[in-house]
Amino acid sequence: MDQLDEKTAWDETTKLLSNHTYKFGPHWSFNFRNDPKRLGFVLSRYKFSSKMLGKRDHVLELGCSDGIGTSILGENTENYTGVDLDEPALESAKINFSEYSFIHDDFMGESYGLFDGVVSLDVVEHILPEYEDLYCETVVKNLSENGIAVIGTPNVTASPYASKASELGHVNLYSQERLVSKLKEYFHQVLPFGMNDETVHTGFSSMSHYLVCVACHKK
Repeated sequence: MDQLDEKTAWDETTKLLSNHTYKFGPHWSFNFRNDPKRLGFVLSRYKFSSKMLGKRDHVLELGCSDGIGTSILGENTENYTGVDLDEPALESAKINFSEYSFIHDDFMGESYGLFDGVVSLDVVEHILPEYEDLYCETVVKNLSENGIAVIGTPNVTASPYASKASELGHVNLYSQERLVSKLKEYFHQVLPFGMNDETVHTGFSSMSHYLVCVACHKK
């Protein structure tokens, strides 16, 4: 390749990259600066969620923040809708992913349609115990008959090892047993998994740092 061809290739690459600049919102700007490995962990949770959903017509994410998992969830769906109460974070998501739909709202008790996939990661631990049933009802209300829900949350057994930043707002931590029991009030099938860093497994649940439940066949 001669010098002119190299310059043309470089110019085309620069142009391509400039059209796909991602800017973190306030939440993930802080996390990336102070605990960058957490980004890898969270993206792994989204990858697992996407694999469990498979091909879907329309996916709803309850608690999407600044859309850190939008591109992964969007790979296997025709339509993606994210809902969050954090307006600055949501504005970042809208800028980064203008091809998808985002709604600024307190989703508790609300209906946005019937989706064949609902994902909610790192949300339920922020819901006070007296409102956890309303949270589950909201998931079910927005899920079609054949839809699949993926719910993820930190394990209560890992709380002694959590950072102060991670602990903020965690008012309702679950064990795997309690999370499965709660979801079985609303779904016929609940499949529990554990995660340690980027690794998903079905091992001894108390040693899992993170819990993910795949729920289907709503009651």
